[in-house]
Amino acid sequence: MTPHELNERLLTERVVAIAEAEWRDSAASFPEVERHDTMVAGHLLIVRTPSGLAAVEQPKPDERVIRHLGDHDAVRQFVSERLSLYERMWDGCGCKVDYYA
Repeated sequence: MTPHELNERLLTERVVAIAEAEWRDSAASFPEVERHDTMVAGHLLIVRTPSGLAAVEQPKPDERVIRHLGDHDAVRQFVSERLSLYERMWDGCGCKVDYYA
């Protein structure tokens, strides 16, 4: 998948799951804005796409899920909620992240 194809899919699907290798090949086209260590599931990245900001998560070692967020307000809300959920997971709450919703 090319970076252009990924961006087009983000505009229509909002959440796109791709192989880790595909992300690695495209990542340089999406400048990293923020990086947060989840301590549970790799790093939560915020990247800039031609259509706005997006989150990149690692539900499995060989998969990345890219979620179109749009603007900084949406990023702040998403990151805050996600990091709170990861912290509860770290504390053993038994909760799960639905990366695909």
